[in-house]
Amino acid sequence: MPVDPVCGIEMDQDLAVSHDYEGKKYFFCCEGCKRLFLKKPGKYSK
Repeated sequence: MPVDPVCGIEMDQDLAVSHDYEGKKYFFCCEGCKRLFLKKPGKYSK
């Protein structure tokens, strides 16, 4: 199960919001976490 890199919630991949960043797919619990990731991707993609 993927883990949201912003808030740390583990979620079902089929229900998650996804985004590709530097060749890797990230999964988020909601659009809000995705927006936070997009503002500072270097902080959350490590």
